[in-house]
Amino acid sequence: MTSKFSLKQIEQAIKHSAREQQQQLLKDLPQLLHISPTELSLLKNAEPSFDFWNNPDDTQYDRL
Repeated sequence: MTSKFSLKQIEQAIKHSAREQQQQLLKDLPQLLHISPTELSLLKNAEPSFDFWNNPDDTQYDRL
């Protein structure tokens, strides 16, 4: 299935949306992307494993 919107257009629409709309999209996104509750919980549980990357020594890489 092809979209009538480009990815760039979708990104721009999200960027220029009201904060409340962005938060609603974030809430709805797993379902829209067909991510199961099990997969979502696995992703959430894995997040703390990457906390070591949040440090002042790697701020130069955050901009990449």
